[in-house]
Amino acid sequence: MNNIQMKNEIPDSNTDTVKLVFNVTFDDGTAIGDGTIVITRADWLNMTGKQKIDKIADVISEKMLSTKVGEE
Repeated sequence: MNNIQMKNEIPDSNTDTVKLVFNVTFDDGTAIGDGTIVITRADWLNMTGKQKIDKIADVISEKMLSTKVGEE
């Protein structure tokens, strides 16, 4: 099973956003360390921990698929 761990949540009051810092380890041992996604502060205040992890997983899936070389 793939494992996502949220390591930190860093609010930025200047931009009204929050950085979600995470690590992912995939089933085969491949890992992404210290990844970051940015969400709005309003979203952050309304999300549960599970929703934050789901948001990270959704963004990772979408962005990784869109960067696959040779596919359109």
